[in-house]
Amino acid sequence: MNNRETWIQALGIDPHIGRIAWLGNFEVEQDWRRKDVISLPGMSGSVHIPLALSELALLLAAPEDLVLLPSKPDEAYLAYLTSFGWKCPTIYAPDPKADQAESLTCMLLAATSSGAPVEVRSWAEAGESFLVPHGTSVWEEALAVDWELPLASPSSAIAQKVNSKLFSRELCEELAIPQAEGRTARTLDELEQAYAELAPLLEGGPLVLKEGMGVSGKGMLRIDSPDRFEQLLRKLRSAAHKQGTVYTDFVLERWIDKEQDLNVQFLLDRNGRVQQVTILNAIVQNGTHLGHIYPHKLTAHAEELMRQYVEQLGQALHTHGYYGMVGLDAMVGVDGTLYPCIEINARLNMSTYHTRLLQEWVPQGKHALIRPFSFSKQAPLPFTHLQQALQARLYTAAAGKGIVICAYAPVNGRDPSGRRGKLYTMLIGDSDEECLQLEQFCRSQLEQMNGIGLKVDA
Repeated sequence: MNNRETWIQALGIDPHIGRIAWLGNFEVEQDWRRKDVISLPGMSGSVHIPLALSELALLLAAPEDLVLLPSKPDEAYLAYLTSFGWKCPTIYAPDPKADQAESLTCMLLAATSSGAPVEVRSWAEAGESFLVPHGTSVWEEALAVDWELPLASPSSAIAQKVNSKLFSRELCEELAIPQAEGRTARTLDELEQAYAELAPLLEGGPLVLKEGMGVSGKGMLRIDSPDRFEQLLRKLRSAAHKQGTVYTDFVLERWIDKEQDLNVQFLLDRNGRVQQVTILNAIVQNGTHLGHIYPHKLTAHAEELMRQYVEQLGQALHTHGYYGMVGLDAMVGVDGTLYPCIEINARLNMSTYHTRLLQEWVPQGKHALIRPFSFSKQAPLPFTHLQQALQARLYTAAAGKGIVICAYAPVNGRDPSGRRGKLYTMLIGDSDEECLQLEQFCRSQLEQMNGIGLKVDA
């Protein structure tokens, strides 16, 4: 049984006849945020996530599947993927300008007045079909009902609960899994008490305050002095008065100086069995994930410990009703201490979309650097121009290395400024050094493209 078959069987689907409608609703975490809690000043947690990012779901799909997108993919990009033996699934995209919308799922719900569009109904009626979203909120539940497409995931209530950083922290306390000293706080009074208990730690370094549903580096604040906390508390109490609430959704804990960031992904089936454990080093800057490194740099002992903790966490998540893909943010401190669960992401993860490529396109002994290139531009960038610029170092199956373009739509996906783009790549080489050379080649070629005016971010 291949990895896709194992995955859909874990979801309770017959792998021989089941077909999947993949929904890359990356914005789902914002739908899990509670409206009755106080946010950090200036950090509401709202993060613009281009709907074009959903194109990554193409990497998961088999030819019998359906991929739900905001707009049709570039035909030249699809031809590029098929050149490696990838077979195109059915694609449904209701509006070529839909990436201006806030939510992919809500845009799909609005595509027809009632029920699934004709194209989706036709696909669904041809076999045993299920909806698998990036993550499940009330909107995905509504889509499943409206389109009469069974949802192959736990309920939105379960997903919302287990994705909170407060849940992660309290579960690790219950399981005696190592973590930074800290406290959870669901009211302002609890936050003030948590600080009183942790304030002595400031003599050895800062604390960090995290929103329970913070995402992409948002909703985090370093606290390096008593004055800083008192100033913050005053602002929070003022916001509480204006909102008419005292509820918070915070974790306060000791700041850890890290040597390695890690992304650990595993599949949890409906019977509580842990499968397909993948460990990657994560590239993190200011709390924002910028990519992954393969293979990981953990020692054999640390890897074995990590796998033991994964088993514990998997069993515990099963008791809470969760199943499906799970991602753990983890780290190794500068003193060598393994922190196996900074937070639980009980949904698909960025690494989910690259696992198939790692398994099928990266030969034994090769290295990979998975990273996006963010840039500003003055005009849309055609895929053929991008392909030509990178042609000299693009991946070939014969060489087993080179640059893989993992998603093209975000290059021209709209953001609030209308001029931002992001190229998602996997850079495969014989060593970490060769991967870094490919990274520099990509950056150089993007910056030199005539007539586009690209400015690649550091």
